[in-house]
Amino acid sequence: MRPVQDILNRIRGAITGPSVTIDTIVRAMDPALQPVLLLLPALILVTPLSGIPGLSSLGGLTIALVALQILLARPTIWLPAFVLRRQLSADRLGRALVGLDRAARFIDRRSVARVNWFFAFPGRQLALAVCVSCGLAMPFLELVPFSATTLALVVTVLSAALLVRDGLLAAFGLGGFALAILIITKLAIS
Repeated sequence: MRPVQDILNRIRGAITGPSVTIDTIVRAMDPALQPVLLLLPALILVTPLSGIPGLSSLGGLTIALVALQILLARPTIWLPAFVLRRQLSADRLGRALVGLDRAARFIDRRSVARVNWFFAFPGRQLALAVCVSCGLAMPFLELVPFSATTLALVVTVLSAALLVRDGLLAAFGLGGFALAILIITKLAIS
């Protein structure tokens, strides 16, 4: 089972021209895997693409919107048309995906369905609430370059944990959230 690598391969398959829309990427995903829609913007924001002005805000709000809908148990995820129309350069996205391959292999090798009791109430809800909080904080972090990357990394770990039902990975994500808050506070103060 290689869920994160499979996601990257699906995104690669969606790139057919000089640019690709978010709608094209979303349509390339299996609609039953809602955490994938949470993982995609987080993976993009973990890369140097997060330095593009406005992308951290857009990605963060998308993360918050998707995580909130999963938290509220919506059967399908709705995204606004302006998000779905957003285009990414195929070249930049391709380079970002190559950069993510190593991280995807690392996550896939270490994540398996374990500590399943975490996903009973309230563990799953806590992980999703942290993802909502991270997403809502990202627009405010535009002033501190690349600080949204730390929160995107937390969302990446938590969404991967939700995807493969790995409670141990979720615990690392929650610990990473506390560490990210400390790092961002330190960056903001200095």
